[in-house]
Amino acid sequence: MNLSRLAAWVGYFGLLGLWIGWATVFAPARHAPAGIVLAVSTLPLLIPLRGFLYDRRGSFLWLGMLSLVYFMHGVSAATDASQRLPAGLEIALSLCLFAGALARLRMRENP
Repeated sequence: MNLSRLAAWVGYFGLLGLWIGWATVFAPARHAPAGIVLAVSTLPLLIPLRGFLYDRRGSFLWLGMLSLVYFMHGVSAATDASQRLPAGLEIALSLCLFAGALARLRMRENP
């Protein structure tokens, strides 16, 4: 496994694990049930999972764009002092996923 694919894997599964923990343990929502928050936050990551595991180009495109949404959420959540640590982790993981997906796409374009 090369470095770009490893970075994408770390970013993807890190974001997935972080969001499962964030919705249930770190910062459970006060106004919405945890199941709804968990579904809304992790379902977009689960859609391209099969293509991601089989190294398909479209899934890496989807994940590259989707990682920017998680990056924006992390930046907005970092303004709250109680959520700085998970938000910083979300920013780092989303950038790792973006960089890994972009490098993987460039590698597949120029073999």
